[in-house]
Amino acid sequence: MEADRSEARAFIAALVREEAPSLPGTPALAVPEGSVAEVTAVARRLALYVLPAGRPGPEPAPELLELAAALVVDEHPSAPRWSAAERRRLAHWVAVLIEHRGEDGVQDLVRELNRG
Repeated sequence: MEADRSEARAFIAALVREEAPSLPGTPALAVPEGSVAEVTAVARRLALYVLPAGRPGPEPAPELLELAAALVVDEHPSAPRWSAAERRRLAHWVAVLIEHRGEDGVQDLVRELNRG
C-alpha cells in the first residue's frame, strides 16, 4: 500500500514538473461560477470530514498543492477573478481532499458545487 502511494506521488510530481502552460478556452471544471469564499467553504468542509482522527492539522504534500491548483482551482470558471492568495487557500483545502480521497474527493467537490 505504501509503495503504491509513493509511486502515485512520484507520478504526480513528474506531472507537476512539466509546468504545462494554461490553454485558452472553457475551464475544465464543470461547475457553476461562484465566489472563492463559497468554493473554499465547500472544499474545507469536505477535507475536514475526511481527515483521519487525531491528525494535528491539514498539511498536504507540496506536490499535491501544485496539482490541486493546476487541475482544480485554475480550472474553476470563476478562477480568473480570484486573487493569488485566495487561490492558494483554496488549493490547500483541495490538496487535503485529494490526499485523503484522491479523484473521489474531487468528484465529491464537483458534486457539492453543482448542488449549491
